Amino acid sequence: MSFQLGSIDRTFRDELEMTCNVDLDQCYECGKCTGGCSTTYIMDYTPRKIVQLIKIGAVKTLLSCNTPWICVTCRLCADRCPAGIDIPRIMDYLKEKALATKDFGPGVDNVILFHKLLLEEVYRRGRISETALALKFNLRTGQYFKDAGLGRKLLGKGKISPLSPRVRDLDKVRSFFKQLSDRGEG
Repeated sequence: MSFQLGSIDRTFRDELEMTCNVDLDQCYECGKCTGGCSTTYIMDYTPRKIVQLIKIGAVKTLLSCNTPWICVTCRLCADRCPAGIDIPRIMDYLKEKALATKDFGPGVDNVILFHKLLLEEVYRRGRISETALALKFNLRTGQYFKDAGLGRKLLGKGKISPLSPRVRDLDKVRSFFKQLSDRGEG
């Protein structure tokens, strides 16, 4: 793929920079973001490569790759970046755009399902019951016995519980969900 100076459509990049409050011209391409990332080994594009793809306007590639969905938002990349580029915010933006356009890659449906089930669990109890979340996810994805051996070991060691108490003031948690819903974010 070759590019001529001035031939790259900057519409997506300009919108991303404004929304995420970043200036990608400040990126030195030093690779510190990638060097500090603990999940690059399972990403299809490293954080540094994501910035490069944004700069060349590879929107289809950006929205269909798995990298934003794998990012755990630990912020180590942002902390290490000498230019102050907020990579986790960029990853969130890419997920938002992919969801809005329904233009995401394979396997992302399960990630979306997991997040949906996780939020339902928080709404229901005010916290996450790992046992309930794993069971619901495995049932919905048809992987009925996927974590059975691990679950048995964790239960035996007291690391997880089949019962999870609710928070004391569940109404406060639910009001937070309502606020997000009222703002169109939920």
